[in-house]
Amino acid sequence: MSPTDSFPDAMTVGKLFNCTRLCGADISLPCSIKTDSRKIEKGDIFIALKGNRSDGHSFISDAINRGAKGVILKDEEMSKFTSFNKDISFFGVPSPDVAILEASERYLAGLSSLREIVAVTGSVGKTTTKEAIGKVLERTYRVHISRGNYNTLLGCCLTILVAPRNTEFLVLEMGANAKGEIGEIANRFRPSSSVITSVDPVHLEGFGGIDGVLGAKLEIVTADCKLLFVNGDSPILNSGIDKLKHRPSKIISVGTSTSCIYRITDSSLRLDGNHYFRKITIDSPFGLKTVESKLWGKQHTLIISLAFAVGCEYGVAPDDIAQGLFVMSLPRGRGAILQSEEGVLFIDESYNASPVSVKAAIDNLCLIPSRGRKIAVLGGMKELGSYANRFHDEILDYAAKAADQVLIHGSEWKGINKNYKNVLCLQDMEDIVNHLKAILRTGDVVLVKGSRAYEMERVYDWWSLHEL
Repeated sequence: MSPTDSFPDAMTVGKLFNCTRLCGADISLPCSIKTDSRKIEKGDIFIALKGNRSDGHSFISDAINRGAKGVILKDEEMSKFTSFNKDISFFGVPSPDVAILEASERYLAGLSSLREIVAVTGSVGKTTTKEAIGKVLERTYRVHISRGNYNTLLGCCLTILVAPRNTEFLVLEMGANAKGEIGEIANRFRPSSSVITSVDPVHLEGFGGIDGVLGAKLEIVTADCKLLFVNGDSPILNSGIDKLKHRPSKIISVGTSTSCIYRITDSSLRLDGNHYFRKITIDSPFGLKTVESKLWGKQHTLIISLAFAVGCEYGVAPDDIAQGLFVMSLPRGRGAILQSEEGVLFIDESYNASPVSVKAAIDNLCLIPSRGRKIAVLGGMKELGSYANRFHDEILDYAAKAADQVLIHGSEWKGINKNYKNVLCLQDMEDIVNHLKAILRTGDVVLVKGSRAYEMERVYDWWSLHEL
């Protein structure tokens, strides 16, 4: 079947996945397809993929019990499930892992209203940038963006397969832990414009060094890329752009440098009651414009400005862009401000951590006005390879000088100089919570940040919190 054969009637799971066996009714796309049986909700489709640690076929019964209405599985496994309710559809394919890649390409080719595919990558800030771009573009267009941090090849496939058929702009986030991963996604889905937020020392274990990080991020620029939006204040990124194999017809720089096409002339924190806003002025080809957003952190200045630039270049009116950015709020784990009943503020940066993002979070901790103390609760930073000790040493020194007290958690801090009077190393989450409960008082501000593996959000389980 060719990618566009018989659309839209061919937009079903059975046809797009090239099923060799079908037991039950075919199901129309788009639909929610999930790979984790624990996340299945009623009406979802479960696809049984073979992972590094487990095989999805072992969890088919669990997915069905949780409400899956369909299952995509190896055709030779079909006979094991013939006794299930006839209302459940089973789609047999030679390889679910291959089928989902091919189906997402076919479905993408069949989106007749699709105008542009915008891809976002960067060492830090890519998820929030993707969300901000989506908020801006949806003021004028029908937009579909990737869910959460679905930034792998599989994540992009799942995003595409749930896109409404009338989607005009598709915004994909593309991440990587090793060379070639972003290139594989970009070459498969061919974005017409790309956004690179930054090139920083992240995932060094997989990339080997900062040059490896740069090369990986530039993989997002393929021959199909016509517009490239970049952080104009990044010397290493700008040097890499000069050596691009495929040079886009237009490169749009965003930053504070006088050479930037979209130049940030002012950025400040504004407090309105209990709410924090970032106020930014941007000098662009469309004139001077001031925008405000609940993306209050200093590092969000670039994110907001990149989204503004994307909106302008695609014809969204500046006032509409400003409105889209104004109503956007930070998700939990990425800078949301939470308040306890006792009047303690928590800066929730618990989702992940890298040297540059931890420093930015500490800077934001210092920015928040308070009547109490500033406390940083920091989990270790993963995937730094041979650079781990160096960066943990730098971060601890930075935090100890900025905060009244620093609590560190994780094996990465072992061997790091901890000879600071205000630093306490606690390896058990319950010990961290008990210490905080003993010392916190009204007016204190607590930053919580660490790599995903440490699940630092567990700190909040012991407080009744509401989001500001």
